[in-house]
Amino acid sequence: MTLLSCRAALLAALFPPVAVAQSPDNVLLIIADDVGVDGISCYGLGASPPPTPNVDALAQRGVRFTNAHSCPTCSPTRASLMTGRHGFRTGVGVALGIGDAGLAGNELLIPELLRPAGIRSALFGKWHLGDDLGAATPTGEGLDEFAGTIQGGVLDYYQWPKVTAGHYGISTTYSTTDIVDDAVAFVAAASGPWFLVVSFHAAHVPLDAPPATLHSQNLAGLDPQSTPVPFFEAMVEAMDSEIGRLLGALSPTTAARTNVVFLGDNGPAGLTVEPPFDPDRSKGTVYQGGVRVPLIVAGPAVQGTPRVESGLVHAVDLFPTLLAMQGVAAPVSTPAGPVDGVSFVPLLQAAGQPAVRDYVYTQQFVGAAAMTVAGDQEMIRDRTHELLRFRQPDGTVREELYDLANDPWEQSDLLALPATGAVRDVYRRLFGELAQLRGYPAALPYGNGCSGAGAVPVLAAIDAPVYGATFHMRVTGLAGASAATFGVLGLGDESWLGLPLPADLGAFGMPGCSALVEPLSVRLLAQSPLSANWPEPLPNDVGLVGLGFFAQALALVPGANAAGALTSAALQVVIGMP
Repeated sequence: MTLLSCRAALLAALFPPVAVAQSPDNVLLIIADDVGVDGISCYGLGASPPPTPNVDALAQRGVRFTNAHSCPTCSPTRASLMTGRHGFRTGVGVALGIGDAGLAGNELLIPELLRPAGIRSALFGKWHLGDDLGAATPTGEGLDEFAGTIQGGVLDYYQWPKVTAGHYGISTTYSTTDIVDDAVAFVAAASGPWFLVVSFHAAHVPLDAPPATLHSQNLAGLDPQSTPVPFFEAMVEAMDSEIGRLLGALSPTTAARTNVVFLGDNGPAGLTVEPPFDPDRSKGTVYQGGVRVPLIVAGPAVQGTPRVESGLVHAVDLFPTLLAMQGVAAPVSTPAGPVDGVSFVPLLQAAGQPAVRDYVYTQQFVGAAAMTVAGDQEMIRDRTHELLRFRQPDGTVREELYDLANDPWEQSDLLALPATGAVRDVYRRLFGELAQLRGYPAALPYGNGCSGAGAVPVLAAIDAPVYGATFHMRVTGLAGASAATFGVLGLGDESWLGLPLPADLGAFGMPGCSALVEPLSVRLLAQSPLSANWPEPLPNDVGLVGLGFFAQALALVPGANAAGALTSAALQVVIGMP
């Protein structure tokens, strides 16, 4: 059995044909290359964004997302949206080169899940997700039609290698125009519902001047090497012009049944960045300039008035969202593993909907495993703050923390300032979420302890909490005054006996002390005069990775207070991989 037939058999067994009660809506996914939020006029960012009236018109009749995120480079973003899985799962962590391994054979892509529902799929333009099957790679991954480039960019927008129906040739038509020509022909020939990806090379380098009929920039006498921005703007404007031609080719009936999604695959390259954006924090970095991208949705999936949506979303969320638009339920797991994407259809259905996710994560890595090689980087953020991590040449990880609500341009690293309780709480929240997602072992201190009679109980981790091993904690600061020390273990840190945590224990004769953990069990710890040891055996079960518990110490210290008891600060423990 061939590889292609194996994939088809596996897909048929796991996902039998879906019965569609009515003809589903079409989806037109438009991907701009190296175009960030500063490159689209309706976002109102950047010093002089090019005119983009057709993309702006989509926003005027749909939903424009202001906190949409991608990966720092193109291949990981495309892998994420096609599979619904982060790069550390797919193994695609950086832009793929010739011969680089692409998506594994057991990864399921959107078109493979649409095919049983009778929805025809096509991609025109840039594939850039591997060439394991040569010129037949995209159709081998489930697409019904493909024409474009297997690899990333082109060396010349007017003469470039083009694969059509599995055969190589040379196109001498301006790339942006050629891609739309193919898309228009596909739509005209379609007889049923379709999923169409229009994946532009623009505005990736080289910065070739587009045909003068497609833009309004004055490029006379200019050199793209010394003055790149006008050429970049001309390419974006030309892309917008061709998007207008494509949308104009849809009949009124087809247009009414087509959801149009416009996405940037990552931020702009440094040479095309304009103030207030920083060219050193653009494409190829996990700073906001590299991963915050335009995302606009218009069509029948959008209900209510056109609006701006500030909820957090990621390119990985397009996997379940686009499938839902076409009446197909996204799996929570595939043969390759769990799906990370969260459908943001609720945000399209009405204004003021609750957030579909509290955090977004993105990364870039060059090794076989994420965050193990110098240069690897990752970011996790919530609505107000972001934590960035950079793997250094010596193997250590450098971290930065920013308050995006008050410092959107990432000028003040909170971890470089004197530590405060508020900053420690933000760090714990973000790193705790990161540890759960990535399976990092973590023991994060939080809250405050109390003191008395010369004792100041301090609970600390001695080693890393990994499954299948004993995790060691220690209580110090007892100063020989403790009669006994107990370890309090819990699975929650939000409430206890109906009271929100932290709970003030002053009413129990322990002024200044707080309960920080919802108790599940309490154990007497082995104690020496100055400290107490807390060994916690962790079962040998890989399913525990990403899960955790909370721990706090309680020391009995006669004379410390009316109750004769003191509490330590607590630890949030996340079980990780060895």
